[in-house]
Amino acid sequence: MKKDTITVMLNPELKHAHEVLTEAFAKHKFVVIFGSCTATYQGRGASRLGPGDRMVVIKPDGAMLVHRPTGYSPVNWQPDSQVIATELRDEGLLVRSVRGKPREVLELVFTKLYAIVVIEGLEDTAEFIEYMDEAELRDYLASNPEEIEPGLRVIRIERPIGEGYADIVARDREGRYVIIEVKRVNAGKDAVQQLHRYIEKFRSENPAAPVRGILVAPSISKEAKKLLEKLGLEYRQVNIAEIYRKAVETGEIKRDTKTRSLLEFFTEGSKASQLRHQLGRGL
Repeated sequence: MKKDTITVMLNPELKHAHEVLTEAFAKHKFVVIFGSCTATYQGRGASRLGPGDRMVVIKPDGAMLVHRPTGYSPVNWQPDSQVIATELRDEGLLVRSVRGKPREVLELVFTKLYAIVVIEGLEDTAEFIEYMDEAELRDYLASNPEEIEPGLRVIRIERPIGEGYADIVARDREGRYVIIEVKRVNAGKDAVQQLHRYIEKFRSENPAAPVRGILVAPSISKEAKKLLEKLGLEYRQVNIAEIYRKAVETGEIKRDTKTRSLLEFFTEGSKASQLRHQLGRGL
């Protein structure tokens, strides 16, 4: 990528920004806008977002994402756009995204701009290696409980406890019940609290049954580790990449060559979990 394909504007005037963005959208460049704006959506539903500081990403394929300063999810978005245009109005600089089927219109009106970055020539052709989703990781561990602890005997997966479902319920070498919560990403305090709720509910329903709780994840936050120890629960670290390699080698999970989106990657696992109840219905 050449240096002259990057344009950075700091605190631009709306008129100048309008000129730069008009050219950028016409040439399908990658654009990031930081500024104060409102957002109005009309389409399959309707919404209006009041004024606030936002980061807006417009990709060459027409995808548009509107982000607040915090949180990972966009507050508004268009998966693709047939038309992206900009217009100077009395109330500010309008950026409009229009989809055809179904017809959806997202309009942003900027009253102040902090920065604009325009980039041309970004490339990404790397292979996307899909490791296991959470359901696949849970099912692999249920079939190979020694990865968690030697001597574990799995009784059931997705056992209803209270208002939720424990990922795995097993018994250890000493005959104690073990409730296992599986996370495929860094485990936070919410995961510990979830496991603790399962343990407390299980104890209330089975007061005479000894029970342990194990949180399984590739990593855990410091706050979560402290809370885990305080509540008398346990943590087991797993290597997702290594487990994925073993699962593919043994045929326990299979990958086709069809490219899946991230949304499909996460949702397909939850759908597949409905078919994976092969480890008993006892407890």
